[in-house]
Parts: sequence; C-alpha cells; structure tokens
Amino acid sequence: MTNHSFISLTTAAKRTSLSRSTLRNYSKQGKFPPLIAITEKRLGFLLADVEQWIQERIAAREAK
Repeated sequence: MTNHSFISLTTAAKRTSLSRSTLRNYSKQGKFPPLIAITEKRLGFLLADVEQWIQERIAAREAK
C-alpha cells in the first residue's frame, strides 16, 4: 500500500524555496501539482507530488 501524506502550502513553499502565492499561481497554471482540499478550510499538496516536481527540476538541470 502506498503512503500518501499531505503537506501544507507553507511546507511546500519551504521545500521548494518558492512563495506561497507563486505555488498557488503555478498550481492554477498546471506548472505545479494541484492543491487538494484537505478540509473545507485547509488546502495542501500530496508530498509525493511535490517531491516528484522537485526531482523533475533536478533532472532538467542535469540534462542541460
């Protein structure tokens, strides 16, 4: 069974060094994983999705 963990927008911002507003905009534009409604008032991301996005950035840099 796969472990799916949520992380907050603030945690995702810290992990990526991008601002919360940039992550929201990127998510809306399809440049970052989609936000997930954890509760009615709480949004977050799947940790695995954020980690994959980071790995893709690293791979793109190494491909140059």
